[in-house]
Amino acid sequence: MDLHSIRQQFPALQQQVNDHPLIYLDNAATSQKPEVVIKAVEQFYRYQNANVHRGAHLLSERATSAFESSRTTVQQFINAASEQEIIWTRGTTEGINLIAQSYARPQLQPGDEILLTELEHHANIVPWQIVAEQTGAVIRVVPINDNGDLNLQRFSELLNDKTRIVSLTHTSNALGTINPVAGLVRQAKTAGAVVVIDGAQAVPHLEIDVQRLGCDFYLFSGHKLFAPTGIGVLYGRMALLETMPPWQGGGEMIKRVSFSGTTYNDLPFKFEAGTPNISGALGLAEAIRFLTALDRKTLAQHERALMSKAIELCSAIPGFNRIGSPTACASILSFQLSSHHQQDIGLLLDQQGIALRTGHHCAMPLMERLGLPGTVRASFCFYNTLEEVERFAQALEQISQSRSFAVAETVSEQSIFNDSPFGREIRDSDIIALLTSLKSWNDRYREIMQLGKQLPAFTSSMKSEQYRISGCESDAWLQVSRDDKGALWFAADSDARIIRGLIALVLAALNGRQPEAILAFDIEDYFARLNLIRHLSPSRGNGLKAIIEAVKKCAREASGQSSDAERD
Repeated sequence: MDLHSIRQQFPALQQQVNDHPLIYLDNAATSQKPEVVIKAVEQFYRYQNANVHRGAHLLSERATSAFESSRTTVQQFINAASEQEIIWTRGTTEGINLIAQSYARPQLQPGDEILLTELEHHANIVPWQIVAEQTGAVIRVVPINDNGDLNLQRFSELLNDKTRIVSLTHTSNALGTINPVAGLVRQAKTAGAVVVIDGAQAVPHLEIDVQRLGCDFYLFSGHKLFAPTGIGVLYGRMALLETMPPWQGGGEMIKRVSFSGTTYNDLPFKFEAGTPNISGALGLAEAIRFLTALDRKTLAQHERALMSKAIELCSAIPGFNRIGSPTACASILSFQLSSHHQQDIGLLLDQQGIALRTGHHCAMPLMERLGLPGTVRASFCFYNTLEEVERFAQALEQISQSRSFAVAETVSEQSIFNDSPFGREIRDSDIIALLTSLKSWNDRYREIMQLGKQLPAFTSSMKSEQYRISGCESDAWLQVSRDDKGALWFAADSDARIIRGLIALVLAALNGRQPEAILAFDIEDYFARLNLIRHLSPSRGNGLKAIIEAVKKCAREASGQSSDAERD
């Protein structure tokens, strides 16, 4: 495999991030796109842009031909029996919702059972919860073993004559577990259940043959398969698809409409209401052609080598703890460092140009089963190199060897407000002057961490649900006190040092003010002057918003005001 040549075809991999060559290890969230896919989308809008199927001109004919040819490409890629079994969706999530509402909802009766597993992404949980509430069906959950494997014995035991639907992931996005789906499908079919497979994580790495698997539905998303976002595929057995009513109404999914009634279109158009994502379908077909032109067995061997090297190097790092060690595992390494919070690890690695994911990975029930708030996840792809794995492990070791985050002394609940320097010794004007004088993000980051260290630590009794800040990915807590002049004083704590630093910035700006002044304070301008927002990931940005909203809620309550949401 000419890895250098392959990497050259991915423009995003050629850039630098924070003055370091990008090491992209967030492939389980979304993959990078090769030049041929980017050009396919561009060429459509340059030379073929028209709506499909009903146009009476040359551009529409070209667009329709390319669009339906893309469907054929997908059908051959997963070995579906017919092009009519390929339904375009926005992604795996929409496909599961379609199945839940169009197939399951008319079929299920009170007491019927839907079998899921502890490994599922939220997209394969919530739609089934909704349809269970609508029909009176019951959800059963197959547990996992401690190593992350599905408990096959419990799967067999939970299957019964009430099981109507089995819906499970082919490959776990959080632990990398590859389920033995062919055998599970056979068991489920013997029990008379319909089987839905979430293949979002599997399709980029495994060769899929839906006829050999024997499943009833198989779903995947284009953006994890080197294709554009907003395009996905629902494969369904024709016999089932033909019995299912449309999920959405509109153009294209009809043959004839009158006010007295509507005749629906044939497959697959019955499920494709409205103008589809034409360029996305063309990009997905191009991504499939790009992938299948490569030796997929060699790609798989390389990904296994990347994973093996990562496990070998990271396991020698003090405090490294791999989460899950499945028997069959995709190139997904989920872990924690005992010395650092996951959010801090993600930020520190990002400073060195290493992109990966932290958090619950849209698998909160799995995290609850593991007793964890979340993990750090490095997910590898064939365009990653062994040198990148080594650099990642070196950066992780440096983080591990750095001093664990020390905070101010834990104080009592009675004295925590008096002992806080924020609002007394440290004010927002001081912070603006300090941080704006620092030119690099690394210098600013270090100063923010120093500010966070000065926050007094909460006692365990103060870290209760009563004081928890909702909407913050890390654990964070907030308390408020009002002095005899009516001013509000806040104390807060978090288990992530970047969040502690952001809390310190907020407290410096708002502590000791009257409720009305807090509500009138332009916090967005404050952070804009600090030039911080562009350096925050979406999760940390959302955490900052949650902290600010918690403070303002206290101010509204103190002033007798209420938010729009509270009034509603």
